[in-house]
Formats: sequence, structure tokens, C-alpha cells
Amino acid sequence: MKFCMRILMISLDKKILDKNSRVAQRMIEYGKKDELLIIIPDKEKKSFDLSPTVHVQSTGGSKLQQFWRLKKIGTRLIRENKIDEITTQDPFFIGLVGRCLKRKFKIKLEVQMHGDFFGDYYDKQWLKLSLARFVLKRADVVRVVGERIKQNLTKFNKIDENKIEVRPVVIDTEKIKNYQPKINLHQKYSGYEKVFLVLGRLDPVKNIAWLIEVFKEVVKQKNYLLLIVCGDTEEQRKMFNVQCSMFHKNITLEPWTIDPISYLKTADCLLFPSLSEGYGLVAMEAHAAECPVIMNDVGVANYELKPSGRVKILTVNNKKQWIEALFNF
Repeated sequence: MKFCMRILMISLDKKILDKNSRVAQRMIEYGKKDELLIIIPDKEKKSFDLSPTVHVQSTGGSKLQQFWRLKKIGTRLIRENKIDEITTQDPFFIGLVGRCLKRKFKIKLEVQMHGDFFGDYYDKQWLKLSLARFVLKRADVVRVVGERIKQNLTKFNKIDENKIEVRPVVIDTEKIKNYQPKINLHQKYSGYEKVFLVLGRLDPVKNIAWLIEVFKEVVKQKNYLLLIVCGDTEEQRKMFNVQCSMFHKNITLEPWTIDPISYLKTADCLLFPSLSEGYGLVAMEAHAAECPVIMNDVGVANYELKPSGRVKILTVNNKKQWIEALFNF
């Protein structure tokens, strides 16, 4: 099978190890253009092919062992194959592995940045950020998903603008526009005038606990509103259920849905309260689904997604602005 390049990818995304996951399927698509040799740090050791041109290995071992095994496996794969490029998923410790391999074998290094690590949310993590600056300044290409990250890299970290490539996450806008919902949130939760939606993992950076406190203030006066939070783990949902115990009528927590586009198509508004984002895929998908968005000024806000009649961008963690926006929606 012919391919353009042979790429050594060092990834943190353990979903690649699940052959049926969306991420694994995306790797298979990438493999139609380039041959991928993917290494993933994980406590279990595995080796398999996703396709004839996508080969996956995990390191096995403890956290410390994983770091050294990434280097060892990477060294072996480079010696056994004609690798054209090394790409790492972030600029931290796996970025450092990529830098070591680049220096040893004189191979082009691309470092990916999917998060806005140099935004205000991460400014106290000086050790990690110092490591990131070291790696990024020595990479041949820095690949970012959004214009905000590029601006932060060039303005505040003196990374050469010429080696930064902005490659947004690809969204099939037409497919979303034409999608026929299989679930209607107003039918599933009848009796509410407006249904607000949050889609995403229940992680501190997503700021959902703060949003729930804001929403509580609103429904004290407007009790016909509903907030649906689609999160992930049972343990996290239990924690949020305690926080929402007095407001179960107005705040509902669900596990992650396999049909997010139906949710976006039938909700009245997507809420996006994140403290930091490299991009903001859900906000962009909501916009494509013609679902109004209220969001913090992070990620795609004011760059790929501009304020409009359907998009309201607010100052990060400005409680007064958020309460006003929800009241007046």
C-alpha cells in the first residue's frame, strides 16, 4: 500500500487502544494518507494493528517506566523503519521524549498543542510550562487547533510564528445541519419553557460546578428552566448530585450521550463555561446545529466563533454577566 509519509506518533489518548472508539476510527482515516506507528503510555502492554497502515503499541509499566519505555520503543521503531516525522500530542513529558528522539536521529519533530496551556488558568504550573517552552522552541513545527493558542505562543512565549501551523478540528457542518434528531429534549423533559445544555467531561477546567451555582440563582426566580449536564463517570455524577440536591427539579445530570447532535438540535441553548480551551469543538458543533451558545471568552470565542445573535461571549467567571445572559435568554 502506498502512503505519503511514515510517522511516529506519541499520544496520550488511551481511546486509541479501543478499536471501536471514534478516536481509533479517526486514526484509521489518517492512515489512508500516511503510515502511523503510534506509541501510548499505559500501565498495560499491548501491540496491534488498527489497519494495514496504523500500528499501535502501549508501553506497560508504572508512570516512571512508561517515560523510559516510550524512548526505548521509539528508538527501536526508528531503527527498524524509515521514519519521516515524529509527532507528539503535547509539549510536556511526551514532547520531551520526542525532542530526545529528534536530537538522537535528526528527524523532524512536530509538537501538537490541543489546549491553551499558556492561558491564565495554567499560569501557576511554572515547571510544566518551562518544560513546554523548552520543547516548543526546539520543535520544527508547532501544530495548534486554534488561533488563540497561536497568539499566546507568539505574544507571550516568543515562539517563532513561522513554525506554528493552525489546523482546526474538522467539523462536517453540512452533516450536522442535515441531521435528523433521534432524541428531543423537550419531549424527554416536558414542562420546561427553556432547556439549557452542557456537554463535556466533569473536569475542574470545564467549570461546571461554578455554572451550577450560577444557574441556582437564576431558577430561584425562573423555576421553569432546566439545565442538563451530560458528564462522564458515576463518581463525578455522585459529587454533582450532592451539589444539586436542592435543585433536582431544575438541574439534571446524565452520562455522556452517544447522540450529542440530537441534544444540540433540540436544546434551546448550549452553555460553555470553561476556564480554558484550546479550541471548543462542542461550541462549534452547536453553532453548526443552529443552537445558540453562551460561553466564556476562551478557545474559539472571538476567533473562529464571533459574537452574533446566536453567540454570546462573556468575561470568564463574571457571575453577573452570566446571570444576566440566562435571565434575558
